[in-house]
Amino acid sequence: MSYQEFLKKIINKESRTLEKMRLAFILFFVLVFGVTFQQFAFSGHDRNATVSQNDNKNMKASVAEILKVSQSQGDVSVVVEDEKEKQEQKIQNAASEPAAPAIEIKKEKKAGQTFSDQNANPDFLPIRDFAAADVDANARAAIEVSEDGKVLYKKNENEKLPIASLTKLVVGIVVTENLTPDDIITITEKAIETEGITGRFKAGEKIKTEDLLKIMLVVSSNDAAAAFSEHFKSKEMDIVEMMNKKARELGLKNTHFTNSVGFDDKEHYSTASDYSKIVASSLKNERLWRVLSIKDEIIKSDANGVPDRKIISSDKLVFKNIGGILGGKTGYTPDAGGCLMVLFEVEGKNGRPNKKIISVVLGAKDTQARFDETEKLINWVREAYIF
Repeated sequence: MSYQEFLKKIINKESRTLEKMRLAFILFFVLVFGVTFQQFAFSGHDRNATVSQNDNKNMKASVAEILKVSQSQGDVSVVVEDEKEKQEQKIQNAASEPAAPAIEIKKEKKAGQTFSDQNANPDFLPIRDFAAADVDANARAAIEVSEDGKVLYKKNENEKLPIASLTKLVVGIVVTENLTPDDIITITEKAIETEGITGRFKAGEKIKTEDLLKIMLVVSSNDAAAAFSEHFKSKEMDIVEMMNKKARELGLKNTHFTNSVGFDDKEHYSTASDYSKIVASSLKNERLWRVLSIKDEIIKSDANGVPDRKIISSDKLVFKNIGGILGGKTGYTPDAGGCLMVLFEVEGKNGRPNKKIISVVLGAKDTQARFDETEKLINWVREAYIF
């Protein structure tokens, strides 16, 4: 063989080797692109992420094998093609498998949330209609809250204030929980001497618990409240302590009682927010709310010489044509100002059930203002919210 023929053979051999190496590097970059695409497409699933990690390891091993074969000037095109087919097959298999189920994210209840903030009101109703302007109650404190705990309006709702005869609602709760309607109460001379609104009793008169309850809550008779206190005392029970126990059971931190009538005392107080919770706790007490819903009634007397009594509600709103008033309780003292609790109903839209709303106004400027401010808030709630 001549020198020229030998040189030509060497050049041809080197050309084939370079061509194979060039092909190997082209296929190498195709492989890298395929694996990168796989990682991007399946990065949201742990299972596929594991496949990608394994593929990376396999890719590194494959690259090392390619370089090793290339360095030995072997036929690398077959090795690279085989590796490419394996990677493509893995991608197809992963894509054909069902996707991993989405992770369920559960919202934990935050501290301080009421049950109405979550499960009790899943449709988020009532919804504020901002076409209605805001309102401001001309009172020291006020709150409007739905029966399931959603606050619709509030003003100084946590301020400790005297609550006057709104106190008698708590007396009514204690009475209905501890006495039967037919229990007999004897009116004492001390009870009759109680200052304020009277039930026109006679000393020694005996009256059924239910009738005395009506006189206390509907007329707001102070001597009726005192008579209940005297009756519990005769049974060695402290009605005021029972009232405070009820407040503690409800978790009320800003409520305390010193008497059953509602007389002003620096240690006798509640807040609009606390009082609304007392009302809410009583809504299932049908006996109590039958009395609180009375507009007027004649109480027949069983005692000789004691006339029948006609009682008329001290809550003027039950006689007004504003609709939906379910009952309430009035209160007034010079320190407390005009106070009023009203339970009213709003109409649910689109077939939804009606809802009960608790209204509490404390510290209105006078006895008439408590009605005016409450009526204003009732009308505003009906206009400003969709139920």
